[in-house]
Parts: sequence; structure tokens; C-alpha cells
Amino acid sequence: MSASAAPADAPRDAKAAKRERKVRWTSRAGYVAVQLLARTWRIDLRGESNWPTVNGVRRPVVVAVWHGLMLAPIWTQRNRGIMALASEHGDGEIIARILERLGYAPPARGSSSRGGVRGLMTMVAALRAGRSVAFTPDGPRGPARVPQAGLFVAAQRAGTVIVPMSMHAERAWRLRSWDRYAIPKPFARVCVTIGEPFTPRFDGDLLAAGEVERFVAAMDATEAMARA
Repeated sequence: MSASAAPADAPRDAKAAKRERKVRWTSRAGYVAVQLLARTWRIDLRGESNWPTVNGVRRPVVVAVWHGLMLAPIWTQRNRGIMALASEHGDGEIIARILERLGYAPPARGSSSRGGVRGLMTMVAALRAGRSVAFTPDGPRGPARVPQAGLFVAAQRAGTVIVPMSMHAERAWRLRSWDRYAIPKPFARVCVTIGEPFTPRFDGDLLAAGEVERFVAAMDATEAMARA
């Protein structure tokens, strides 16, 4: 029986091996590309005093950055063991490996469309264990700058705050994607900002009225600080 099953399994194994090679080499190339590009940027990091601390040590928080503006913030927060959320499809695996090479924790897996609850619970457990986590509230598919509920729930269940982050580059490429993803050009001046902590308010188990608008205003203020 095992002998007859082997030929049927062989194409699947070959396809899986091919997919793994593609993910491995694409993630390596992506990591090198980010390194080469980001090391040319002239970065101005502002608002670090807004990150809550306890006895001089950074407190675990929920970091929030819009999907289209995440590249420079990812670079400035590398090597700090922050846990991000990566989707479970192929592109998510590539991003997860790049993040690990940049000194992030192995990402939680899931998204708003697949595995979301499992990913959220992983993030909450990480926060309770003392690790900061990062969300793109409008990712992975948008609509752009319309936050989803996950980061609010994570902050509430872990008893912590949301720290908005943003960026602005004097020169950047903008992809023709739903989020107009921004890639600062080589040697560009890039301002990355950390905004004032945001504490979501709840009415029982539901987010209180007006909290989404208040959060978007906090994100807008953080981006305005980068543009100033």
C-alpha cells in the first residue's frame, strides 16, 4: 500500500519543496534588499519618550502603524524582539522570515481573513509574558486606514496601551496597491514618529462609541508629527 501511495505523493512533495525554495530565497533577497536600502536613509526618530517605561525599561505595548507606512518603522524597531502578525499565505511566510532576520520574534500567524482568532490569542499571550507586539490595523487587505478590532482587543485583554507609529519620507516610491505602500528612496531623509499612548475604552465587551474615530485621530496626529 505504501509503495502504491508513493507515486501519488511524489508530485505533492516536489511542489512543496519548490515552494519552500522560493520562500527561502525570496526572503533572503528581501532581507538583503531592506538592509541595503535602509542603511542609506537619514533617519530622524522622534517621540521615543512616548513609549511607556517601568523603572527605565520599555513596557510591553501594542504598536500600531498603517500598512502603507510600515517599512521605516519596522527598520527602526528591529532587534527588539517585538512580535508581529503575519498572514498564513505564501507572502506571509516570506514576511515572517524577513522579520525574524531583522530581530523580531517569530510572528504570530493569522489575519482578519484566516486564522485571526488564533493569531490574536498568540499576541495577547506574548503581551502578558512581557513582549511588545505590532499590528497593521488596516492590514492585510484594507480598506486603507480603517482599523480592525484586533489591536483594541489585544490591548484590553493584556491590560496595556496602544502606541501609534508613523513615518514620512522626503522622497519615496508609492506602489499602486490598495495601501499606496511607501518605500523611501535611497539616501532620503526619513522621519519616524512614536505618538502618545492610546488607551481604548470599552462598554462591556464592546468598543465604546467614538473610539475608532479617536484612534484614527491619534494615528493622524502621529503622522502629522512626522510630516512637520
